[in-house]
Amino acid sequence: MFRSAKAYRCAGNRRKFAKDDQGAAAVEMALVFPLFIMLLLAIFEIGQAVSVWNEVNHALGRAVRLMNVDTTTTTAEISAAMRSYLTDVDPDKLTVTAVPVTLSGIEHIRISVGVPFEIILPFADISTIQINVDRTAPVLSATK
Repeated sequence: MFRSAKAYRCAGNRRKFAKDDQGAAAVEMALVFPLFIMLLLAIFEIGQAVSVWNEVNHALGRAVRLMNVDTTTTTAEISAAMRSYLTDVDPDKLTVTAVPVTLSGIEHIRISVGVPFEIILPFADISTIQINVDRTAPVLSATK
């Protein structure tokens, strides 16, 4: 089968090398670790985006309460209130629209707030997403 002792030794060494699994865990770790880190960073970034959404939603609730307490509040005042409530957001990048609408014969105001959120993920094609929060609230008239 084998023509020489040297060829026989080489075949034996190849079999030992094929059965040797030292370092396999290091190779597996080198393959899986970058994906694991990307997953952890993505979870962190999603948490940050949800936190920003929650902050915008809370500020929008405060603006609606302001509108309900003072029935003479204008859309410009609502926009200014939103900008003052969201101190962590650049006011130039914040978009606030307040549009009066009528639903079932009742006057409402639809307030929409948009905030850009920058995602910091290596090797991701997405760099910025727009977080939008909308709320429609009835315009309460002053009681006598």
